[in-house]
Amino acid sequence: MSVVDRLSALSPEQRALFEKLRQRQPRPRTLPPVAPVSGPTGVGDWPLSFDQERLWRMHRENPGLVSWNVDAGSHVKGPLDIPRFLAAFRELIRRHAAWRTTFPIVGGRPVQRVHPWVEPAVSVIDVSALPAEVRERAGHEAIYEHTRNPFDLENGPLLRIALVRLAADEHLYLLTIHHTVTDWITFQVFFQELVQIYEGRQLPLPPVQFPDYSLWERELYQGEALEEEARFWRKELEGFPLVLDLSGRPRPAVQSQRGGLFRVRAGAERTGRLRALARREGATMFMTVLAVLNALIARVTGRDRIVIGSNSANRPRPELEAVAGFFLTQVPFATDVSGDPVFREILARTKRTALSAYAHQSLPFSKLIEVLGADSTPERNPVVQVLLLILEGESHGSSGALDFEPVGLYDGNSRWDLMFGLYDYHDVGLAGPLEYNADVFDADTVGRLLERFYRTIDAVTADPDVRLSQLEPA
Repeated sequence: MSVVDRLSALSPEQRALFEKLRQRQPRPRTLPPVAPVSGPTGVGDWPLSFDQERLWRMHRENPGLVSWNVDAGSHVKGPLDIPRFLAAFRELIRRHAAWRTTFPIVGGRPVQRVHPWVEPAVSVIDVSALPAEVRERAGHEAIYEHTRNPFDLENGPLLRIALVRLAADEHLYLLTIHHTVTDWITFQVFFQELVQIYEGRQLPLPPVQFPDYSLWERELYQGEALEEEARFWRKELEGFPLVLDLSGRPRPAVQSQRGGLFRVRAGAERTGRLRALARREGATMFMTVLAVLNALIARVTGRDRIVIGSNSANRPRPELEAVAGFFLTQVPFATDVSGDPVFREILARTKRTALSAYAHQSLPFSKLIEVLGADSTPERNPVVQVLLLILEGESHGSSGALDFEPVGLYDGNSRWDLMFGLYDYHDVGLAGPLEYNADVFDADTVGRLLERFYRTIDAVTADPDVRLSQLEPA
């Protein structure tokens, strides 16, 4: 039954109640269009976006860290034409200002300088002569080493590609870009356009470039507009501790971002029960997993006010959807689980929190921590130390005779104390990396926490009216 059919089946009284509830939901304000101020190619010196500037500062404080290198790779099967592939890659750089950007200092401040052209770093590695039993491992080791070199933000280039030939019809490729000029949606833009250009299609230039967004953002978030967002977030986070310490271990004076990794495998049956619960309660999978984490962390820490963050794509205008750049920002979700509620109530509270936060998710995280007076300290991230991502399960892509299978990579770093990066696969359920800060967690502690995560899912799906105090104690 469609949504329209369901609404038409409501009684007048039910329809009136539905409309009343719908009108109560917070809605994001209408935002003005992004004007193409920087021209079709974006060439010139422009101010950084707010989050870009914060990331630039963090890189400058520790330029040797490679944890802000972002990677995406594929196992390519089929007759790959390498010169044509690299020509398509260079065409993408021509199309997008973000990938022709460096960050020199002008007048004591950084600018994003968009060049007419930046030659990317390209490595072509041939391991096809190696014995078959070691060939793929050697290829993965080659692209792993490719991720380990830091970028020079002032001089660039800020992207590089490694192409490994395993056999005549089998390759690995890895694209590595500094986070100041990319995000996850940008990688999707990259792959979609790369395939289209490789196939010979002519694509129009993006309607705007990333510097246009930076100018738009700086004009938008000032004065009363900024104060309106500030009022919301001050009220939303009032009374919530902005430090969430799960390990109890002393922290080093400066984060090394040295990480560790577990693989989450919730299983199809367990995840199916969680999906069914989400549907019954009118919640998304993100809200439902967030509620599980709220309950788990409350039991581990004894706290009844929990802040967990997530990423927002932060592309609030349609003209930004296919633009390369660092739009991504973080959103804190602050949930009160006091009063020993049943899990169904924890989920309802989490849902209300999420809906409110979604209406204000486009405020750049750097501005949010500024209005809260919670800027970074060397030993921990501000506001958000635990991050939850729920993404659609990755699938294979194809281009004619080529098949692209995503390659999972882990660079040994963790930008958060804990980061659940989960994919919701229809066949195998929730799966993905659980990264942790190895400076404050040992592997055994995180392993036990992951097992408790599974058991909490089992408990709340078996009985959504189980009380918080009845869940496994710390």
